[in-house]
Amino acid sequence: MRTTTQLLLLIVLVAAFPHGARAAETCLPNQPSGVACLDDTFTSFWRDNGGLPVFGYALTGAGLERNSDASQEFVTQWTERNRFEQHPENRAPYDILLGRMGAERLAQLGRDLAAEGRESAPIAGCLWFEQTGHNVCDQAGGQGFQTYWRTHGLTQPSLAAYEGSLALFGLPLTAAREEQGANGEMLLTQWFERARFEWHPGNPSAYRVQLGLLGAE
Repeated sequence: MRTTTQLLLLIVLVAAFPHGARAAETCLPNQPSGVACLDDTFTSFWRDNGGLPVFGYALTGAGLERNSDASQEFVTQWTERNRFEQHPENRAPYDILLGRMGAERLAQLGRDLAAEGRESAPIAGCLWFEQTGHNVCDQAGGQGFQTYWRTHGLTQPSLAAYEGSLALFGLPLTAAREEQGANGEMLLTQWFERARFEWHPGNPSAYRVQLGLLGAE
């Protein structure tokens, strides 16, 4: 009897704490049915750097995945708009990095950025990025892609505002142009290394710039 009881207890413990009992999860208010909860490894990063509008809900649990830019595996969790990676080889706050979702999705779609080319010159009133040859502009009276890029960024004390925006979104990879959205609607769209900006002029003012669901795609 005692052996049987001990065996049952062991089975329960293994089921409750699989693979060495990774960190707990944090489920969000109004968590949609069937969507994963955030691993506590990434919860603070998610909350402090934009939360639901910037990252979306978690799509998967956290687990080891191989990064295409490195030879080793990292603890990874996918959200609707991005991918979190834990890099224990880095010191905080750089121990959590974001995937290059915009660049990866463009490659998945077969887009040849070299063939699309650079813009001819800086545009007055816009942000110009010499590295990639693209402007980031507002669309209407102080609203649009430029303002959104400038006013969102990783909130790390060591980063200035510009550096925080660059860390969150990366450089622009394309010019802003009309593209077909996931629902078939034509939207003014601009791709960045880690995000896709979409202009929704019919939305209330605070929601006219939306980030594409690159993690889901």
